[in-house]
Amino acid sequence: MSCKACETEESEEKGEKIKSLVLLIVGTAFLLIAIVLQKLDATYGEISWEMFSDPGFYSSYAFIAFLFYTIGYFPLLFFAMKDGIGELKEGNIFNESTLMIVATASAYGIGEFPEALFVLLFALVGEMLEDFATDKSKASIAKLINNMPLYAHLQQADGTFVDKDPEEIPVGSLLEIRPGEKIPIDGVIVKGKSSLDLSSLNGESLPRDVKEGEEIYSGSVNLSSVLLIKTSKAYSDSTLAKILDLVKNEQAKKAKTEKFISRFAKIYTPAVMVIALIVFLLGYGLSGWDWVNGGRDWLYKAASVLLIACPCALVIGVPLVFFSGIGAGSKLGVLIKGSVSLENLAKSNTFVFDKTGTLTKGNFVLENHPSEDMLQIAASLEAKSTHPLAKAIGAANKAPLKEVSDFENVTGYGIKGKIDGKEYLIGTKKFLLDNGIPEFKEEETPFKVLYLGEANKAYLASFVVRDEVKPEAKDTLRALKENGSKANIILSGDDKKIVERVGKEIDADLTYGELLPEEKLAALEKKKKEGAKICYVGDGINDSPALLAADVGLAMGALGSDAAIEASDIVVMDDDLKKVAEAKRLADQTMRIVYVTITFALLMKVMFLVLVLSGALGPWAMVVSGFSDTGILLLCVLIAMTPLLYKPKYVASKKKKENGSSSKSQKEESVLATN
Repeated sequence: MSCKACETEESEEKGEKIKSLVLLIVGTAFLLIAIVLQKLDATYGEISWEMFSDPGFYSSYAFIAFLFYTIGYFPLLFFAMKDGIGELKEGNIFNESTLMIVATASAYGIGEFPEALFVLLFALVGEMLEDFATDKSKASIAKLINNMPLYAHLQQADGTFVDKDPEEIPVGSLLEIRPGEKIPIDGVIVKGKSSLDLSSLNGESLPRDVKEGEEIYSGSVNLSSVLLIKTSKAYSDSTLAKILDLVKNEQAKKAKTEKFISRFAKIYTPAVMVIALIVFLLGYGLSGWDWVNGGRDWLYKAASVLLIACPCALVIGVPLVFFSGIGAGSKLGVLIKGSVSLENLAKSNTFVFDKTGTLTKGNFVLENHPSEDMLQIAASLEAKSTHPLAKAIGAANKAPLKEVSDFENVTGYGIKGKIDGKEYLIGTKKFLLDNGIPEFKEEETPFKVLYLGEANKAYLASFVVRDEVKPEAKDTLRALKENGSKANIILSGDDKKIVERVGKEIDADLTYGELLPEEKLAALEKKKKEGAKICYVGDGINDSPALLAADVGLAMGALGSDAAIEASDIVVMDDDLKKVAEAKRLADQTMRIVYVTITFALLMKVMFLVLVLSGALGPWAMVVSGFSDTGILLLCVLIAMTPLLYKPKYVASKKKKENGSSSKSQKEESVLATN
C-alpha cells in the first residue's frame, strides 16, 4: 500500500470516527431532552400513535419530545443501515446490524421511541469502545517502530559519495557500507573485510566473516569495517525486497477474519426473526385471522419478542469484554491489534518459535571452561576487537588484561599479538596451522569455536561460543502446555544441530533448522493442513511472512525488526518471553468471559420471552420488555469489565514492579541511613 493510499485510508477512518462521535453526542442529548419533556407533560406523557389524531397533542411537550426522539433516531438508523448494506454486499445477510435495524424499527413502529433510540446508541458505544482499544494498541505499536534508515552511499566518478534511494541504484554501481549499517542491495565485495550479522535475515545466530570477492545480501548488517561493494542486482530483485514481497503476498492472502459478534449474529439474527414471525402467525391464526380482535395484539407481542431479543447487551457487552482484555494486555506490555487477534490467540493450540532473538538473547557467551590463564591471554588479545565473539570471551574473563604489542587483526581468520615477549594467535584452526602450529584435534560442537595457540610452537586451548538461551524460555514453553498448547515447535534459519541443542535445552517438541523464509511458510502451511491453530512468535525480517501466514503472529517488540512488528497481530513490548504465555492465558480468560456474557444474556432473554408470551405480564409486557433489554445490558456490562481485574500468573504486573522497586529503594535508603 502506498503512503498516499495509507493517508487516504487514515483520513477516511478519522472522518468515520468523528461522525460516530457527533452522532453519539447529538443522539444522547436529544434522548435526554426528549425524556425530560415527556416527563413534564402530564396529559400526553405516554406517547402513542393514536395521539396524532388529537389536535391538542401538537402543542404539547410530548409532541416536541417525539420530534427530538425522531430527529435523534433517523440519522443513527441511517448509519446502522449503511453498515448493514455493506455487510449485505459481502453476502452477509444476517449480521449484527440486521436484527438491530429490525428490532429498533419495531420499537419505533409500536411507539417505544426511547427504546428505539437506546438500541442504536448502545450499538454505537460498543463499536466505539472496541475501536478505541484497538487504536490505542496500534498507536503504541507505531511509537515502538523506529525504522533503520535504508539508503545507499553511491560512489561517484570523482570518488566522493552521495546518499541515494536504493531503488534508484543501477546494477554495477559501487556502494560504501559503513559499520552498523544495513546492506541495501545484494552485491559483491570489491574492497574490505568485515563481519555481517544475518540474524534478522535468515536466523543465523553467529556473525559471518566476509572478504573481497564474496557476495553479500541486502538486509544483513555490517558489524566491524567499511566495505565497498559492487551491486549485482537491482533493489527490486535483492534478497530484502523478495522477503518484503513475500510479506505483501501473505497480507493479500490472509482473509479478513470475521469478528466474533458477526459470526454469532449469523445464527442469532435469523433464529430470533423466525421466532417472532412464528409468534405472530400462530397467534393471528388462533384468533381466527381477525386483525381487530387478535391480530394487532399478536403483532404487538411479536414486536415485544424482537425488542426483548434485541442484541444490545451483546453488541455492547461482547466488544466491551474485548476492550477490557486488550486493556489488560496493555498494562502487561502486550499490545493486541484487535478482538480478532485476541480470539485467534485463545484458539491457538500450536506455538511456533523463531530461535535467534526470540528464544535466545542474540548475545554470545562462553560455553566451555578453559583455564583462567588461557582465558586471560585470549581476552587480552580480543580486547581491541569489536566482534561479538570477542565480547563473549572478554565477559567471561575476570582477571586483569595483559599488555598486547604488535597487535594484528586478520579479518575472517583471527588475531595475533605479543604478550610477555611471546606471540599468540586466536582464531580459526586454519589460521593457527598457517602460523606454524602443529595439527590438533577440533572441538566436536555445532557452535562457533576459537582456538588459541603460541606461534610456531603449540596449540593451547579452545573457546566454544554460543548464543545465550533466554532463562525464561523453558518455563514459557511449559506454561504454554499448561494453557492448552499441543506442540511447541522451533523453526529457524540457523544450523540444524544448534537448533536441536536449543530445542532439547528448553523441551521443545519439534525443531527444524536451516530454513529459508519460504520454507518456514511451507512448514506452517503443512501444520495448518494437519488441523493446527498456529501462533508464530518471531522478531526478524525473515519472520514477517510467517507472522502473517500464521493464525496469529506475535512479535517480540524491543529487539524485533519493523517488518516483523508491522506484520504481527500482537507485540510483546519488552522481549520478556514469559509474556507469550501470559498473553495466551489472558486470551483464554477473555474468551471465557465472552461466553459467560452471551450465555447470561440469552438465558435472561429467554426467561423474559416466556413471561411475555405466556401473558403473565398482561399490559406490562412492553414495559418489562424495554426494562429487560436495558437491565440485561447493564448486568452484561458489569460482567464484561471483569478482564480489567486480570491477575497475571507468569509475570509481575507493572504496579507490582513499581511497588517492588519503590520498596527496594526505601530499603536501600534505610541501610544508608543506618550506616
